[in-house]
Amino acid sequence: MGKEAGRRKLMLRLPELRGALADQYSEALGEIFEAYDLATNALERFQKQHPGQQTLINEYEQICREIEQEVVGLLLKKTEP
Repeated sequence: MGKEAGRRKLMLRLPELRGALADQYSEALGEIFEAYDLATNALERFQKQHPGQQTLINEYEQICREIEQEVVGLLLKKTEP
């Protein structure tokens, strides 16, 4: 469940890569999708339950951005001729 949830979240976050995200799958990408799902869930939870812990929120925002960048890099590399 976490893998597909992460893929769907990335498809919303990276609409320009939606087709590539839908078409591509590997065990490595599956693990990244799951990590993204876990990170975004944690971020949402911290934002709602602990809004005063800005350092923690910033850390998870950065983690999410890094995962997004990793996915972009992997997908662009796979689509190159």
